[in-house]
Amino acid sequence: MHFANKDLNFLFRSKIIHGARATQANFVARLRDMSLPQSWDWRNVSGINYVSPVRNQGSCGSCYAFASMAALEARVRILTNNNLQPVFAPQDVVGCSKLSQGCEGGFPFLIAGRYAQDVGVVEEQCSPYEGKDDTCRTDTHCGRHYTAYYRYVGGYYGACNEEEMKLALVKGGPLAVGLEVYDDFLHYKGGIYHHTGLMDKFNPLELTNHAVLLVGYGADEATGEKYWSVKNSWGENWGEGGYFRIRRGTDECAIESLAVEVVPIP
Repeated sequence: MHFANKDLNFLFRSKIIHGARATQANFVARLRDMSLPQSWDWRNVSGINYVSPVRNQGSCGSCYAFASMAALEARVRILTNNNLQPVFAPQDVVGCSKLSQGCEGGFPFLIAGRYAQDVGVVEEQCSPYEGKDDTCRTDTHCGRHYTAYYRYVGGYYGACNEEEMKLALVKGGPLAVGLEVYDDFLHYKGGIYHHTGLMDKFNPLELTNHAVLLVGYGADEATGEKYWSVKNSWGENWGEGGYFRIRRGTDECAIESLAVEVVPIP
């Protein structure tokens, strides 16, 4: 996918999320991590895919809503062994939620978590995606789906790290995560993404301006380099069929600093 300069504004006008830098895993977490498989991908667990299709947020800064809905969709599929495969409506969040800023950004913790728990989310046909935040048009007759439980991976804000993310991913399902998008990422076409321009390592906070869905992890067979597999919301023509791989274990672009897991009510 080609991005013209005028199409990039939606990425950088989003509210900036300040994420605590990834922590070091404690001894117990490292022991539990040793019991996990060397690779994992919720798109192929014994030949079964539990991840909903890639979507396109367009020119609205609604990545947080898409990542939140994608996390809920995948976990409903997992909890019901794919008997239920809902597609939830980011537009309901963009147009109706008081816990986010519409096309100007938001936080998956507040949307997949608190909004889904307190208000509930609707399916796509009840609020078709428009990519606009001017009016709430959700059909009030539609039923809502709810989150039973949500938390920051690691148990609290600032406790996130690679090992805790792997544990939460394998045991529960895909995670909504934040990362900082740089110009080179916009033109990513494949492979394991690297970016070296991170903030000073002594700064306790990191900036993230994009939310995505973590679906798996692995290592390159030729080089042994570790990576995360991640679902984006820029359409199937971007990256690796709408997905990307990014270096794992180094908090690349702050991707290991702000992960959220949710438990929906099927």
